[in-house]
Formats: sequence, structure tokens, C-alpha cells
Amino acid sequence: MIGRRLRAGAAALALALLCGCGGGGAPAPPDTGPDDPANRGGTLTLGVTQEPTSFLAAGITDSMSFSFAVDAPVVEGLLWYRSKDETSSARTLADFWRPDLATEVPTVENGGVRTVGCHPVTYQGASTVPPMCVTWRLRGGVLWHDGSPFSAHDVCATMQFYWLRYGAHNPTAVGGTSGYDRLVGCTEDGPLQATLSFRSPYGAYLSLGSGTYGILPARQLENAFAQNRDLERTPQTVDLSRGTGNASAYRGTDTLDRIIVGTGPFVLERYDPAHEIVLVRNHRYWDARRQPHIDRLIFKVVSDVHSQLDQVRAGEIDVGLDFRLAFLAELEGVARSGRVRLLTIPEAGAEKIDLNLCDADGGRCGPQAMPSPFTADVRVRHAMLAGIDREQIVRTIARGQTVIPPDSWISLGSGFIRDARVPTTRYDPTAAARMLEDAGYRLSPACHGGRGRADAAGRCMDLRLVTTSGNVARDQTQIAVQADLERLGIFTELSTVKAARLVGGFADGGLLNTHAFQMAMYTIVGAADPDTWYGAYHGNCGGACPADDQIPSPGNQGAGGDVTGENNPEVDRAFEEGRAAVSLADRGRAYMRAEELLAADLPELPLYQQVSVMSVSSRLLGVRRNDNAWTFNSAEWYCAGGHCQA
Repeated sequence: MIGRRLRAGAAALALALLCGCGGGGAPAPPDTGPDDPANRGGTLTLGVTQEPTSFLAAGITDSMSFSFAVDAPVVEGLLWYRSKDETSSARTLADFWRPDLATEVPTVENGGVRTVGCHPVTYQGASTVPPMCVTWRLRGGVLWHDGSPFSAHDVCATMQFYWLRYGAHNPTAVGGTSGYDRLVGCTEDGPLQATLSFRSPYGAYLSLGSGTYGILPARQLENAFAQNRDLERTPQTVDLSRGTGNASAYRGTDTLDRIIVGTGPFVLERYDPAHEIVLVRNHRYWDARRQPHIDRLIFKVVSDVHSQLDQVRAGEIDVGLDFRLAFLAELEGVARSGRVRLLTIPEAGAEKIDLNLCDADGGRCGPQAMPSPFTADVRVRHAMLAGIDREQIVRTIARGQTVIPPDSWISLGSGFIRDARVPTTRYDPTAAARMLEDAGYRLSPACHGGRGRADAAGRCMDLRLVTTSGNVARDQTQIAVQADLERLGIFTELSTVKAARLVGGFADGGLLNTHAFQMAMYTIVGAADPDTWYGAYHGNCGGACPADDQIPSPGNQGAGGDVTGENNPEVDRAFEEGRAAVSLADRGRAYMRAEELLAADLPELPLYQQVSVMSVSSRLLGVRRNDNAWTFNSAEWYCAGGHCQA
């Protein structure tokens, strides 16, 4: 699946498992449980169709789903994700996490979060009393894979790396500092306690330092600090057998984009670029309840999804990561053999069509944008949504394995902000046509032989719809959307581009970030904390807050992720209130308001909730579902009889 994953550590909302397909063929081996010595050992091969650009691309220098998958067995954070099953009835943000390198989830109720009585800190040469501080109580007896003890020093070094040492001028091209930029201090209260101080109340504090690669090792960070060098280009000499007791673990010198030092249940053995990444068991893993069972995880780089499917059929890959919806039919056929089973995991995001609103922004987006008066008209946007048969797309293209989300869908990853007042527009082409008529868009003889509509100036409602190439499901969806809109009198020209061309950065000419599109279809994935969406929807408050403007443009050097050009001061205010509130009730009210406003503005057309599709060997047991990192509970995996290949 090619799309954008918003950078955040928060775990995604648990939704119902949509498919656990299998059956037919040989029966799965009996499950005698993870504690059976016969189930210990084995080598598990996982398919990787997009090789991580760096081990640091798991939320540090980038946010690649496959980087999270490779890194999750190796590196940890203060808090770790809970599975979708565990969070099906979650009611607070703390319910989405389990303590990991921390011993508890800090909250106002347990005294871990204070908004009064914080100790003064010195920031940028001045003493200040922070209005919010968070105390993290840390786990003892944890070793980094190189043998260094984990402590509060690692926590504060991580905070130094993201913000406190360099601010906005980090020599490492970090992918985002949102939230970290609110820090004014990190105090080592003792070896196993650290206090983070904030310049203003920040409701998403749990995401800082949590999840995959949440905490980085101080020893390696300080090597880079000493030279003021890019962390990805600072050579590190390590012996990863020292802290893991595994003689196969990596020993040598390389940079942290090619090696990885963690505290997790598996340790790097070797990385053979373009071929495979091999992890082996950490014999000294700190968590006695989650000792790894499998000897070796091999992440095998394959050229494309078709090749991965062929290798799953041949038994060369035991876990196929990130098949797409278009491959469900073929995968169901493979599953009937009984050698594999399928998992479909609902994501905290949607396949959607972004609409360019820049024509209404008074030039805010910049001269490189491709504005349209039609997509900038909210009446047209609502008519489009009512005129697209999304139920048919779900039935045929998605094979019924997902659902249509509400008109504003950011609650997919944040159940506590789901507002029943936010509608889910029904398919009603008659009503859609009436909306266009009432808005003054009439069928015109000059437009497509009288089948197309025009505005009062005689301009035909002709638009361009772009998506990523190489995705059969998107190709089919694009055609279905084109046909539905044509029936309304809106004609679209279809095109596909490589993913990097669509989602690339502003400086690289990415179509989304430069607003060089009129309609763009892709997936965006968020996380449990709705602050994740701040950068996707916050504008410049109608001109009142240009410093916080998230609309990428030449004026702000392309900063921000508000690619549609959504610029509603009320939306901005709602996200600011949610970000500044610590009380869950106050945060919920703010984000529910944002949801209502976005559903009315409709800067994008949500088509269906996106789904990750995986194939799993019938011999692999203990797999649980989580869309933030597919391998998040790899320590609990085990293979029947110690053999992973079905």
C-alpha cells in the first residue's frame, strides 16, 4: 500500500477484525502453546516489498511502514502499542499503551503529569517554571544490545536529539519535531526517573518517546553530538553480542541507517542491502514474560507484490506483509490450501480523494499550485461525495472487506472523539445532481455534447484525477469514480504517477505538497492521538497565525502537511484547543468540533477505510493485529514444532 503515514508514536484505534480467512486443504497443526519446548526455535521468513531506506526511517528521518515492521522487534519506547483486541473497548489514551521501558503510563490521576508545581528549568539561557511536566518512571535491568544499561540518560539524550540541543537546526534530517518542539527541558532525576518539561500544556505527551524507536541509545547519539554530525552519517562501532548473549549478533562499524542498536527481543545479525535483513534472538531480553521463541527472523526483500505472492505460493515466504486489496481473491485461493491464513487489519486511515481548495485561498498555496474553482466550491465537493457509489467500490474492488467511514474520519484512529453527529453521506446521485443545479452548474451544449456541466462563465466542469501507479485496486477505483462523476456531468482526465512523484516533499516537486493536482487519490494513516492530524488540516487561522501555517508553500519553505489548502480559522482553533488540553474530556470536545467542521468543509472525499492484508504461515502462532507495526508482538510468536514453513 502506497500512501502517507503521519508521524506519531500513538497506537491506532482498535476496530473489528474484518477477515481471518483460511480453511480447506490440510488442517493447521495442533497448538500446544508457546511454553511447549517443542515449539521453540525455527527460522521465519517475511516478505518486504519496499526495502527500508534506513533503520531510522521508523519515525525518525522518515515514516515508512516497512521500516516500522523491521525495527519493531529490535527497538522499543517508553510505552508500547496494545493490540487491536486489547483496545476494542478503550476509553482513554492510556488504554492504547502498555508500559515498556517505563513502568507505568503517566497521568494526572497517578501524579505523573502536573500542570502546577513543576520545578524551574533553564532553557536557552533563561530560567523558567514550565506550566506542564511529565515524570517517567523507568524500568531497571534493561540492557541495550551493545551492553550499555538503559537509564534516564537515554531518555534525555533522545529529547536532546529531537529538540533541546538543536531546535529547528538539527544536522540530521528528522522527519518531524511536532510535540518535541514544546519541550524546554529533560531532567535526570535519578538513573531510573526522567522529567520532561513543556513550555505549554501538551495533550499528546504520551506519544513522545513511545512506540517503535521511541528511545534512542545515548552512547550512539553522543557520538554524533560530539561532532555535531548527522546521525545517519556518524560511524558507530558496536558489538551487539555483549548485551544479548548471542554470538551471531552484529559486530563491526557502520552508521545507524545500516545498523540498529535496541533493547528489544531480537537483535541485528546482518543487513545485506537489496537482499535481506536478519535478526536473531536476544538471549538477555529484559521481559521475562515475553521471551522470544523463534531463533531467526529473515526480512527478505522482494521486487514487487506479485513476486511476493509467487513466493508465498511456493512456501519460500512464511509471512507476506502488506498485500493490497486487489490481491485478496488470489490470496483466498492460496489460503484454501491450508498452508497459510489471511489477516486483514483495518487501519487508522482512509483511501481518499484530496480536492484542491487553493482557488479560495487568495494565492496562499503559491504559483506552482494547480487550483480549480470547482474543487474549491464546497457545494461541488458535497455533490461529488453523494454521487460516488462507494458501496459498490467496497463490494467489488475491496471485496466487502472494509467499511465506508464518516465524512470526517480522523476518529478512525481515535475512538474517544467519534461524534455521532458527523454524518456518513449516502449514495444519492439524484440529490447530487440537484446540488449542482442549485449551485448554478448546468448541463451545457458546449461541454461534452451536452453531457457535461458548466459554471456561469461557461467553463466546463473538467478535472484531473491522479493516483499512484502499479496498484490495481486504485486503477479500478479511479475508473469507477470517473464513471460516477461523468453521470453527474463532471468529466475527469485520469493519470497515474510513481508514488514518490505524488507524495514527495515540496522541494522535490511532490504533487501533493506543491498542490499541483486537482483531485488526488491515495491513503493517509494517522494514529490514536488526534494531534497527529494538526499538520494535515491547520491553516494560517485566516491570516492571524502565519507562523503556525501548515499549508506548504514557497512562503514557509514547504513546511506542513495541509496539502488540500484547507484554511478554516474555526478548524485551526479546534486543533489548537485539543493540542493544549490535558484533560481527555476537554480534548475530546475540541476534536469533535474539528470533526464536525471538517465534515462540513469536506476537503477530501473518503472512499473506504484502508486495510492491510497479510498472509501468515499456518504453523506461525501467537500473531496479534496492530496496524502501527505489523511485527509489534514478535516476541510472542512461535512456530508449531519449531518449524515455521508450512
